[in-house]
Amino acid sequence: MITVEIHSTEEHKSYGFEFSGHAYSGDPGRDLVCAGASAIAFGTVNAINQLLQITPGIEQGDEGGFLSVVIDPSDLDTETDAKLQIILQTMVTQVYTMVASYGDFIELKYKMM
Repeated sequence: MITVEIHSTEEHKSYGFEFSGHAYSGDPGRDLVCAGASAIAFGTVNAINQLLQITPGIEQGDEGGFLSVVIDPSDLDTETDAKLQIILQTMVTQVYTMVASYGDFIELKYKMM
């Protein structure tokens, strides 16, 4: 199962996320849940980098199945923080949509920072 963990503050702001595990919903190379989760994860990283000019802290597993992204909130001005929250909420909405259809293979969790 793929687990998506959103790192949030008590104020409901997010400053990181982690995708871990494998869906095993299809043959390797043809696993649509894995492909969808990967597209969401890497699309979010690219949006943060290209739209906000932020290079987040990134950790990846050597053989796939793990991506951790961390953004230091102290590095953000108010406008950039607001834009980051929109990008991350869009990611959460996309993951939630996958969970609604493929909940046997992907789950969404929150971790308080």
